[in-house]
Amino acid sequence: MQYEYDSEVDGLYIWFVNNIEEEKGNYDHELWPMELKEEIGLLFGKDGGLMGLEIMPASKYFDQSRLDSFDKT
Repeated sequence: MQYEYDSEVDGLYIWFVNNIEEEKGNYDHELWPMELKEEIGLLFGKDGGLMGLEIMPASKYFDQSRLDSFDKT
């Protein structure tokens, strides 16, 4: 599992893959279920498997100092 945080959009990406850069080419689509308050998106690969989660606004759920340690910008 790997983490990326984008402070510009306050989005945390939790990837269930070993190498984000290699696997991003397999990304296909995402869903933002109403049941998850449309704040947690499910990221799916071309094979239909769950690749990860996107959480926006991440600072609502996680400590900002922890998010900053994942910041990719």
